[in-house]
Amino acid sequence: MDHQNLDKTSSIYPMLPKGEDNTIILTQRNGPRILIREDTILQGCAGCGRAQFACSGMKKKWTALCWGKQSDKKYYCSLVLLSATFALSLLGTIFFCFTNIINDAILSSMVLKNNSLAFSMWRRPTVHPLMKVHLFNYTNWQRVKDGLDTKLHVEDVGPYVYSQHLERVNIVFDNDQLTFQERNNFKFIPEASAGAHFDQVFVPNLPLLGVSAKAASANAFSRFGIITAVNTFGNHKEAFLKLPVQRFLWGYDDNIINVAKPYLSLKGQLNFDNFGLLVTKNGTSSDIFTINTGERDINRMNILEKFKGETTLPFWGSPECNSIEASDGSIFPPSLLDRNQTLKVFFPNLCRRLPFNYVKDVEMDGVKLLRYAMPNNVFDDREHNPANQCYCQVDTGTCPPRGVIDVTQCAMGAPALASFPHFHLGDPALREHFEGINPDPDRYQSFLDIHPTLGIALSGKSNLQLNIQVQKPPSFAAVDYLQQGLILPIAWIEMSVEDLPESLQSLVYHGTYSTAAAKLGLAAFFIASLAVSTICLLVMLVRRRQKPCAIVKIISSDTELKTQLG
Repeated sequence: MDHQNLDKTSSIYPMLPKGEDNTIILTQRNGPRILIREDTILQGCAGCGRAQFACSGMKKKWTALCWGKQSDKKYYCSLVLLSATFALSLLGTIFFCFTNIINDAILSSMVLKNNSLAFSMWRRPTVHPLMKVHLFNYTNWQRVKDGLDTKLHVEDVGPYVYSQHLERVNIVFDNDQLTFQERNNFKFIPEASAGAHFDQVFVPNLPLLGVSAKAASANAFSRFGIITAVNTFGNHKEAFLKLPVQRFLWGYDDNIINVAKPYLSLKGQLNFDNFGLLVTKNGTSSDIFTINTGERDINRMNILEKFKGETTLPFWGSPECNSIEASDGSIFPPSLLDRNQTLKVFFPNLCRRLPFNYVKDVEMDGVKLLRYAMPNNVFDDREHNPANQCYCQVDTGTCPPRGVIDVTQCAMGAPALASFPHFHLGDPALREHFEGINPDPDRYQSFLDIHPTLGIALSGKSNLQLNIQVQKPPSFAAVDYLQQGLILPIAWIEMSVEDLPESLQSLVYHGTYSTAAAKLGLAAFFIASLAVSTICLLVMLVRRRQKPCAIVKIISSDTELKTQLG
């Protein structure tokens, strides 16, 4: 029935007598009109309006209650708007409360793409690590040679401090892999050093000891030729020599090296003019690295894919030890930053990767970091650390003593070994032949402090000692007085990151606080929006029922009848 014009119609005909039904229909010129008995609800009325009604023949007043609904258009518009708000709020709550969408966005910006900001910072790092070199000065080697002393006395001199300035050069992109070389420039910092470059020290004659080891493993004819060449052409014919610190570290003229240059060039091991302990660290390194940029898989960002063009090392006795699956220690993929997971860092000078285990949480300038440290048993022998068994010599099965590792393959064939400084945590027998070897455990920690979100190592320190083993052939007077197999400490080097540039500090700040604040603010906004939209939707659905839109007052029947009949 039509109830839209209820308030615009008027009664002009008498009402029909009341029957058994609850409603009385009064015929009008504008169409039917509905009156209902008291307490009867009329369903489906939309806009009753206001009017006065009378029921003919009735002696009491009646009340017509007209119930209606909201406008359908307004209702459904409100419903769509609230539903959209609810859906967006729900998605926002899920994204910002249960995912790492902001962190992932930051990490994606760290992918090494050509001409990107991350690539520029990686190519020329603004962080300049400090290299602190401690040399062992053999003050009484002549007395030991003359039989006056039985033990070699060494002095720990230094540190001689250098600032490392790194640039990555010869860069080639190949899909998600990046090949490059490193160019280093180490600048001496005299004000931070405990000595001068011209300090004189007595140090092991490394070229001669290397040749001695070659002669010891050669046949009699070759051995005779090697010893004769050293005695004839060598300009440093003793097992120890006196040199300025500058020369010993960065290069001095040695005839043994000059004679061996053609042989070293053929093997591709000659990348210097004059021999020095650290000469290969300055300038462009011959090592070629290939890393993953993380463009296709962020969880492989900065992971080494190839070293010198090979996917594995050729030196050791198992695939695990020959693996190069590791970072260079500057950046780690976020998926590896698990307190229960071991991080691997590749050390090209050691021809292997070394493990770092989570130790504790630390704080730097209000930023919480994860500290990973090199385990104490990393240089243990196979009896104390079975994982090191594959680092024994494959051909002979010879394993170094506890506390040192063999790095001969990375030292042009010289019998070089690495250890913690002063043979810390090593076999006590390593220190028996020396005076002045005094390990200090508090000074020799090797660790990395890594940002848990960005994966950047913001602080760290590594302490490694370089040693050379005496391997002497028969009748070689230069080393005859030294015990066969004696391991001579040469120097120990501390690499550390102590100060961060402002650009990196800003990146760390925003990566820590700004993103956390943005994530918290957005999460709170979407949670509040979700709650409000949910409540509004429930209220709309619950109140989606008929409401009274008018109460029609009924005048007396006598008055109405007079009006109708008049």
